[in-house]
Amino acid sequence: MKAKRNSGKPVSVYWILEAADIPEGLKFVPDPTYRKKQRYLLAVTQKMHLAELRSKLEWIADRMAVIKDAQEAL
Repeated sequence: MKAKRNSGKPVSVYWILEAADIPEGLKFVPDPTYRKKQRYLLAVTQKMHLAELRSKLEWIADRMAVIKDAQEAL
């Protein structure tokens, strides 16, 4: 967590509440540029129209949660 390195700084945590419900054609893959493989990217795995992609991304965004000042809860 960033707060461990920068004491006093707020840390916000973002995640998807129901990761099993990711729409078809999308999946999380490890970030190829990040050595430790602790960072994941949401990737498109099948061809789709832009409008369909936008709809799926909005669906995911509706299910995201944010916890402000997470270092206090951890």
